[in-house]
Amino acid sequence: MPTIHVMSPTLASQVAAGEVVERPASVVKELVENSLDAGAKSVRVEIRRGGVGLIRVTDDGCGMSREDASLCAKRHATSKLSSLEELFEITHLGFRGEAIPSIASVSRFKLCTRQQQALEGWEVRIDGGMEYEPRSSGVSPGTAIEVADLFYNTPARRKFLKSAETEASHVEHQIRLHALAFPQVRFTYRRDDQLVFDLPATTDLRVRISALTDPATAAALIPIEATTGPGISVSGYLLPLSEARRTRKGQYVFMNTRPVEDQLINRAIRDGYGGFPTGLHPALFLYMEVEPALVDVNAHPAKKEVRFRRAADVVNTIVEAIANTLQRHARQAPLPAAPTPDEQPSEPFPPPGPAGNEFETMVPSPVTISPPKIPVFTSPMERPQGTSETSPISPARPISLRQVPPTQGRLDFQDKACSRPDAAPGTERRTEKDLSADFKYLGTLHQQFALFETPEGLVLMHPKAARERIIFERLRAHRQAPMPSQHLLDPVMLDLDPRDFAVIQQFAPHFDQAGLTVTPFGQNTIRIESIPALLELDNAKAFLLELVDRLTQSEFSRNAKRMAYETFIAEIAKKSAWKERISPHRAPAILKELLACEVPYCTPAGKPTLVNYSIPEIKRKFGMQA
Repeated sequence: MPTIHVMSPTLASQVAAGEVVERPASVVKELVENSLDAGAKSVRVEIRRGGVGLIRVTDDGCGMSREDASLCAKRHATSKLSSLEELFEITHLGFRGEAIPSIASVSRFKLCTRQQQALEGWEVRIDGGMEYEPRSSGVSPGTAIEVADLFYNTPARRKFLKSAETEASHVEHQIRLHALAFPQVRFTYRRDDQLVFDLPATTDLRVRISALTDPATAAALIPIEATTGPGISVSGYLLPLSEARRTRKGQYVFMNTRPVEDQLINRAIRDGYGGFPTGLHPALFLYMEVEPALVDVNAHPAKKEVRFRRAADVVNTIVEAIANTLQRHARQAPLPAAPTPDEQPSEPFPPPGPAGNEFETMVPSPVTISPPKIPVFTSPMERPQGTSETSPISPARPISLRQVPPTQGRLDFQDKACSRPDAAPGTERRTEKDLSADFKYLGTLHQQFALFETPEGLVLMHPKAARERIIFERLRAHRQAPMPSQHLLDPVMLDLDPRDFAVIQQFAPHFDQAGLTVTPFGQNTIRIESIPALLELDNAKAFLLELVDRLTQSEFSRNAKRMAYETFIAEIAKKSAWKERISPHRAPAILKELLACEVPYCTPAGKPTLVNYSIPEIKRKFGMQA
């Protein structure tokens, strides 16, 4: 067995870096926190190659003397803690004394600093943990830190980084968090020598939020009623329920100016709304001021997680603040209904009526599609290389949707059997036996469900859920060719969160294959040039964000790229199936088509199409022996 020994300072710092420095955004977080703790009124961040090539953070804070500049690179050296008592009443963002030595151990590190009253500044250089003697330098008051070639001496760590675009999006998100937490500080961010944003200092939080979001979001902000509890106060802004997301990307929570993530707070937010649709999370900007002695921020190396000593008081205050705000706003102007993940009509079978009222086509006519009602811009934009200009059925140039011939953009599979997902376009699935032969149609239940008798018992079928599965598999069988698309007369411009923008850029070719053409248009802005001809988009932004959330949740899935395409056709199938008017007499034919599908027992979203009640189960209900 190897003998025990003490690790070298360089190795110990690199081990610590594994906890503190996860990616370039982690470096930016630690350096910006130091700048804010130093009393900076202006913070400037510059990166190159997603932060791997270079990160430069410059501030106008108090600066450091030569002795402090040399000590700051030592492990556990800090100016923010001097006694055990202070550890339990932390008022600074940083306090561990591990960030600078950890960063310097995995990069080429340079620090230039000067105190306000000093005549000269000092420069400290560290390459992969190897320190050089400080030397005098003529610099402006404050501190400037450069971190170059991140992870150059730990290639295994570098392999885990994403693309430069993805890493840059995480860096920008981190800066946005600090900018929202400190509106009184000016923040400037440059990426690859291009200015991304320059946010002037302000005393109005709404102004800062407006500068970091689109105008529609800023206009929809609902001020949270300031609420005070034992040792805690809550304020901020809510967004309408229509802004809910499948992920918590729309939730910005700050505790004593520190961005935090906490399950307790998440549950309190949901309780404040009086519950929320499963799978969705409300969007809000929540600011909490908690007495330092009542919270422990020393629970996670990155200081994102916190522990409250009186959790019940925190929960009750948040719930009260949100609930009171919603009640007050409901009296003034009712909030729109919360979007449900699967918003569908309830009646598969229409009431009796003339035969001509039955919806006989698989999808609505393309003439019903209209451009999303979102503010647009008409500036020219070149299409990125590597994407097709149009799908085969699209017009050669953008025209009004009302000018599209009725036959264009329609796929008629009404008389075709279900195809396998891997079958070539146009091929039909052949079954050796009609699986529906053993099903005897009995009738309908509450005009919603079709009842069938089988040798094993009773089967209930939801006709529209069944049609959703049938349409989905038919469309998926034709995935070798691009989906029909329709150009928009006026391209739609959308401002997005930097992380959402990076995901859309990554999957843009797969969107194009599915009939939705999106191109970048400046920083974090995309332009929608065409939409799937079979899909009615009332809200293009909501649809895109829904898709981004699903792709984000399956980031590490091998099928993520295929999912980008199949999510579109699943949405088309759902909208098409639930718009049909299905007569009861069609139930046996629908069942036959359903059982010919590859996965007949659920919709693309996983909801059941068939529910079986066996004879033994029915007998048990009546107290009979099975």
